[in-house]
Amino acid sequence: MARVFAQDAFKECLKQNIDSRYEMILLAAHRARNLNKLSKDKLVLPAEEYYQRGTSNTVTALREMESGSLDINELKEQYIDSFKRVTETTDQEIE
Repeated sequence: MARVFAQDAFKECLKQNIDSRYEMILLAAHRARNLNKLSKDKLVLPAEEYYQRGTSNTVTALREMESGSLDINELKEQYIDSFKRVTETTDQEIE
């Protein structure tokens, strides 16, 4: 079942300039980890789709990608930012 979601999600990723299946899977895994700690106001799909029996967060992340309601490029930026160790300082923090 997840294979079908992955193929359809990859088609949507191609539309948003993500042309590697490996990159799509990395982003889906990042989104799945975020789903573990998200509150209900940050959900992209209707709430009842998140609580279906047997649905893992990975499948849910692929469904979000497939639906096109998730901005994949924004997710990519969040993924890259998650590896940053140095935070940028503002002018107010310097003073």
